[in-house]
Amino acid sequence: MSWLKWVQTLTTVSQRGLAYSKDPYDLENYTKVREVCAELAEHGAPEGTPSVRPILDAQTGYPTPQVDVRAVVVKDGKLLFVKETQDGRWALPGGWADIGVSPAEMAAKEVHEESGFEVKATRLLGVFGKQLDSQRVFSVYKLIFHCELVGGAATTSHETSEVAFFARDGLPPLSMNRTHPRHLEQIFLRLDDPTLPAYLE
Repeated sequence: MSWLKWVQTLTTVSQRGLAYSKDPYDLENYTKVREVCAELAEHGAPEGTPSVRPILDAQTGYPTPQVDVRAVVVKDGKLLFVKETQDGRWALPGGWADIGVSPAEMAAKEVHEESGFEVKATRLLGVFGKQLDSQRVFSVYKLIFHCELVGGAATTSHETSEVAFFARDGLPPLSMNRTHPRHLEQIFLRLDDPTLPAYLE
């Protein structure tokens, strides 16, 4: 088992304990386990990785995967990408889902905030859940929607430094945790054949 898997397992156990335990001694022990998890995660993370402590502290209740919503916007046969300020690489516009906002609405919201374009989600292309090439402590469900471009103009944000459309054979360097080649592989299949159902992992 890798160090990351150890951290994920211990984090899940400690969060469950903090959510359901009533005994003060158990709560103290689970809190200590979570502190050790944070130290392990930071020790094994690549240099420059932000601290996971605030993320761990924000997790309450039964541990569940985080939800990342992404949008596929096509114009003249090219896909919309945004350049992330965090790592200088490109991704489909999107981000963490907000409470009280539906997944389809979230896709449109993220596109507008990150690229300046206005879109409408028309169908679900895929649901991804495997953690490949990832150093995340928490697991992620990624929902990717096909969106219709309805207006707006290219505009950057504090999260994005560039906005552009790219052809399939000229894709930019990808921000792997946000948009992985395996995501695009399934997306292209469904863009070419709209009768295919959404891809499910």
